[in-house]
Amino acid sequence: MAKSIQEWISEGEELHTAAVAELQELENQIADLEQKRSAKLAEVSQIAGIIGKQVPDSARRMTTAVVEDHPVPGVAVHASSATIARALAGKGLGR
Repeated sequence: MAKSIQEWISEGEELHTAAVAELQELENQIADLEQKRSAKLAEVSQIAGIIGKQVPDSARRMTTAVVEDHPVPGVAVHASSATIARALAGKGLGR
């Protein structure tokens, strides 16, 4: 027997709730790791200062950002190769 629309919506809501909970757990893990990294970097920097060494290049902070995969209203979703070329060349996008 086929699922009703309400069953599909209910299943989708359950999947969404589980995904949000998993995302929150990952964000908590990231926050914990960032805190541990910060403490370790302070320790490494302190030791490096005492013994006259520089902090390793690997200790440089790399940043990331989550990019939402939602179209922005008023912005074309698919740019032409000509538009992309103009943007990369630093030229205006006006036609």
